[in-house]
This record gives sequence, C-alpha cells and structure tokens, in this order.
Amino acid sequence: MTPFIRQAAPPSIKNIVIIIALVIFAPLLAIGVSQLMFVYTRASGTKANIIVDAQTVLEPITTTFYHAFAQGGEEANDMIAPIASETKALSPRLIRIDHIYDHFDVVSGSSGNLSYNFDKLDQIVNTILATGAKPLLSLSFMPSVIAKDGSIINQPNNWDDWAAVVKRTIEHYSGKGEKNISGMYYEVWNEPDLDQFGKWKLSGDKNYITLYRYASQGANAASNVNGFSLGGPSTTGLYKNWIIALANAGVRIDFFSWHTYLADPKRYMTDQHNLASWLIPFPKLSLKPTLITEFGFTGAKNTLYGTTFGAAHTAAVIRQLISGGPTYLFSFELIDGPNQEDGSGWGLFTHSTNGKKAKPRYSIYSFIDVMRGNRLQLTGEGSWVTAFATKRDNVMRIFLVNFDAKGSHSETVPVTVSGLPNGSYVYKERFLFGRSIQSDETVTNGVLTKQVYMQVQSMAILEISAK
Repeated sequence: MTPFIRQAAPPSIKNIVIIIALVIFAPLLAIGVSQLMFVYTRASGTKANIIVDAQTVLEPITTTFYHAFAQGGEEANDMIAPIASETKALSPRLIRIDHIYDHFDVVSGSSGNLSYNFDKLDQIVNTILATGAKPLLSLSFMPSVIAKDGSIINQPNNWDDWAAVVKRTIEHYSGKGEKNISGMYYEVWNEPDLDQFGKWKLSGDKNYITLYRYASQGANAASNVNGFSLGGPSTTGLYKNWIIALANAGVRIDFFSWHTYLADPKRYMTDQHNLASWLIPFPKLSLKPTLITEFGFTGAKNTLYGTTFGAAHTAAVIRQLISGGPTYLFSFELIDGPNQEDGSGWGLFTHSTNGKKAKPRYSIYSFIDVMRGNRLQLTGEGSWVTAFATKRDNVMRIFLVNFDAKGSHSETVPVTVSGLPNGSYVYKERFLFGRSIQSDETVTNGVLTKQVYMQVQSMAILEISAK
C-alpha cells in the first residue's frame, strides 16, 4: 500500500483557511469567554465597599412591615398559647393562621342548613389579640360537611354553602355586635396550587377563581361589620397567570398575597417589581396592598432554620424589602410542631415538648427595629454583604448583613461615611450574637472610614453620633 504523503499547502490557501476559521470560530470563542467570565463572577462574587453619604437623605423608613408572622396548622389547637408572652415581645402587627375550618370544628349541619360554633377558633384568635396583633384568617379548608366526597381540599357540593360559610365567618369576627375586630384580613385558601391543598386550577370544575368569586359574594353580603380586607391567591409563589386571572375576574380584591420560599434574598424585590408591571393594565388594582403571607429560604423542613443561617436569610430579605417592599412580610412560623427534636422545624421556637427554646431568628426583629428613621444614600453593596443606612435623632446607623447561601463566605468590609461635619464622634459597632465595641473618632476632612470584619451569616449595626 502506498503511504499517504502530506504536502504543504501554498501560503495563499493557508491565509484563506485562517481567515475562514477566524470568521467562524471567533464569535464562538467570544461567547465562551464571556460565559466563562460570567461563571467566574458568579462563583467569586463581588465584595462590598460600603459608602454612605450623610448629606443625602432619602425616604423615611418604618420598621413595621416585617412584624407579621404565620402559624401553620401542625396541631389542631391553639399552638400560639404556649409562646404568647414571647410573641407579644415581638410587637406583632398581624398573625396569620390557616386550617381554620378543619382544625377548629366551626361548621356542622348539612347543605342549606348549616350551624356554626366558633368557640375553638375563638381561643386562638383571642390569643392573637392578646399579643397585640390582629388576625389574618386563611379561609381554609373546605368544611367537610359541604365538601365534595367530604374531602377538605375539594370544592363544595353547593357553591352557595361556601359563600354562606365565608359570610358567617366575617360577621362573627368583624361584626360590630360580635367579636368587633376592625381591620381584619381574610385570605381565600392556603396554597391552592399545591397538591396536598387541592391542586386548584384556573379553569375547570376545581377553579380557584370560582372559589374566590363565591368567597367574595359571601364577604360582600356580610352585614353590620367593621372594615375588613379580602384577598389572595396565597399561592406557593408569585405566579403571573394566577395574578392576572384574579385581576380579570371582576371580584372584590383588597390585597394580593403569595408565599415565597427562596434562598436568594434579591428575588423578593424582583417579585415586587414583576407584580407592579403585571398590574399596569389594572390601575384600580395596582396600588392594592401586597402581602407575602409566608416566607423562608426553603419550604422543606431544614435544621438550618434553627441556626444563624436562618437568621441571616431573614435579615437579608428584610434589607431587600426595606424600601418599596410589601405591606407585610410574614415569617413562617412562630413555633414548631411536635416530634421535631432534630431541630428541623420552621418555627422561631421549638415545640413545648422540645424545650420551647428561642432560635436565632427570634432576635432579628427587635435588632433591626432600631434602624427606623430617614434613609441615607448608600452604595457599594456586594454579592454577600448588603446594607442600608438611616439617621434618627442625630444618630446615624448602618445595618450590615453577610448572608451566604453556601455558608462559607466571610469578608472585611470597608465602610466610608462622607459628608460629616468635622469634629469628635462616638463610634459603636454591635453584632447580633457577637462582639460590641465603642471608640472615639475625630473627623477632619468630612470622612470617617472603618474596616468591619463580617463573619459568614453575621449581622451588625454601626452607630455614629457627635460627642
């Protein structure tokens, strides 16, 4: 066999081949490099370099929207009672409960001949009121005496019965001659899109819009009542098709609600912006209150809920929503259910059978409360360390949180405050679950700079005041 002899190509052909190769592969090479840089940037992240302008005052910051809490129905009783005093210390504004019909034996009788007994439900409502909060009642689940096949996650056999149940519930709690609670919130169902709560759709026999429409009819028929709010859809996330379907339904909507279980704190504000854009065609609904009626870093039980990871996530979410966020942000949940000795429960407290111990998240709310005041311009947040600054009563405060979903990142953060009058200042640095330091500082050029070491999942408040 004659061997293959490789001959050299003429220079002109080589040049043509090189040019063709560059034309074909250069764009691919550029895309590859850009993707590599993107992956590298995501992996490495951006460290914070916080700069605060003491002279640029923005909007007032109130610290009440995150004083809302939800309690799941892991037991068919008043689960909040054992931690009533501890809950009161949180200064809650709203407390949400679900399973109100199936856990508290409210409805009995038969279609067209229903009877109501609110005694058991009144117990937990009274506990909520004693904490200083008002209740948000998730109108769930379907009373078995009116439900198809007796299943609490099914539609009723007669939709008028569902309207009657909602009407009577509102008359009992908002009624001027009964519990006489003003400003109540009523949410239509709990996570209707979830399999275990019925897998409701936006069409067909098991249509959430039908469920909501009859709830709205019942609410509008309630007589001699104080002002109250009705809303939904309380889905497992913020979903455009659910919001648009509800907005198009022509029913009473006093607020929009959903749940968010995401580890990325920045996604929470993205949801706020998305909702605002979706409601542009509905000007009458665009300014309605928004309620995230449950939130956490995961919907599954996880031992990290009992660590500083859970606390830092909560703090980082609050920071993202501190301006332009929801009307209320509900932490889920107040207390663990039973049989969670491994520490995996969602609660701010362990169950009474597990010591009724406060977890790190419990301390977040009062810690951030001191940040109320007028917001100051702040730049230089990073991938892990985020911050905001306020001024009140001549004291400037900077809140820092280092949240890392991977649980490993620490960094030293330069913090620069400009626009300060020259003079003597007291500088305080206080970490939640950590050190506190104080020093005297002299400003001669209008600028104060500090280096703040932020351990993983740490939170700090820096205070600067004139001597």
